[in-house]
Amino acid sequence: MATFVLVHGAFRGGWAWDQLAPLLTSAGHTVIAPTLTGCESPSDRVGTEIGLGEWIADVVSAIDSQNESVVLVAHSQAGLVCRCVLEVRAEKVSDVVYLDAAVPRNGERGVDLNPPGSPAPPENLDPAMSIPARPVGTEQGFLDPSLADFVNTRLVPTPLGPSLEPVVLQNPAANDVPARYVFFSDTPPTFPCQLTRIRLEESGLPYEVIVGPHDSALTNATNVAELL
Repeated sequence: MATFVLVHGAFRGGWAWDQLAPLLTSAGHTVIAPTLTGCESPSDRVGTEIGLGEWIADVVSAIDSQNESVVLVAHSQAGLVCRCVLEVRAEKVSDVVYLDAAVPRNGERGVDLNPPGSPAPPENLDPAMSIPARPVGTEQGFLDPSLADFVNTRLVPTPLGPSLEPVVLQNPAANDVPARYVFFSDTPPTFPCQLTRIRLEESGLPYEVIVGPHDSALTNATNVAELL
């Protein structure tokens, strides 16, 4: 049985895995789903500058709470932090799974990870800013109104600071961790994960596509649990 560390994307918290986690635990796996600093619900850190180092520390703490190696799962914006986590905990991560994730290259910032054709980020962004969340509904694949309500009552602004810091990726061991890239078929073309997909195609590296929206871990939890 595996130990999964599940890391949520923007505007969400550890609750974003509430549909998926029971399916994994019922199969005998261990699940840890931390909430990144500043993404608490309700958040008490809005207006406070939060750095990428704090998010890395959140995930490292979850990994270090376990004696055995873990499977690290990154959804969406979590690709940024989880790729950085591999720099410092590669030896404790047996596999990394990127779900519709924006995965940086050395020296890039989170705000740089938009697909070609997207507007460049404004200059002089305030690292203490938070980006407000947009409610979800049927257009985002939430066909069950009760599930949409569950999400919308928990969404929080996401801190901008971690996405303004260039990542430093220099540990060769991080590249030795087996990586699996999975994308969802209904994700809009403007989402940052599409840049990851384009780069994989250009490099001839494999990836998988499963049917569903960007939040498939919530809306199609059974499919994602089976994949994991």
